[in-house]
Amino acid sequence: MSELLLSLIIVGVVAIITVPVLINNVQKKLFATQLKNFVAQIEQLAQDELLTHRTRDLSNTDFADPELLLSDKHFEIAKICSAKTALSDCWKTTAKRKNKIKYKRIDRNNVTPQAGYTVILKNGLMFRYTPSSLTGAFAIDINGNDKPNVAGRDYFIFYVNSKGHVIDYNVLLKTNYSLSTLITKCTSQSSPTPWCYAALVENNWKMDY
Repeated sequence: MSELLLSLIIVGVVAIITVPVLINNVQKKLFATQLKNFVAQIEQLAQDELLTHRTRDLSNTDFADPELLLSDKHFEIAKICSAKTALSDCWKTTAKRKNKIKYKRIDRNNVTPQAGYTVILKNGLMFRYTPSSLTGAFAIDINGNDKPNVAGRDYFIFYVNSKGHVIDYNVLLKTNYSLSTLITKCTSQSSPTPWCYAALVENNWKMDY
């Protein structure tokens, strides 16, 4: 009997140690897959817009205007927040008291999402889109307001160029950093969010950092 109890205690201790790790790994794989699928959706939408508008430049399509792009025409939307209300009503980083959400870096220091026209989809995914003359920037929280709200986990920034191709920060800035450098920038730099997407892509969509 004592040997059986000892065995059960050992199994329990091992479970306590290993189960959280397994759950964390599954969550990382899920986040990476969801992000990859959304990126593919955005690139397909960009190419479709170029064909629909018979142009070679996204500035001549719905990608030129966040309100046109982030609409029921292109997405199944549950909630819309204007640029003025996005941080309080969608991202909730400026909401009051218990409704306020804090975004973190992987090293647990704070990250502050920027304002911008934002939508929350019916599947819970939340993102902001900001167009420019050369690229458009997407900031995405894969599971909306749910935790962990951490750059490099469920919060990322990526870009779409004028030709309708999704690119990362490494490509945008033409820096050609190595994977190890990208991971360092993702996990410790004061503005890590765009570098985390670059690290994930360079690492073949493996969130093992």
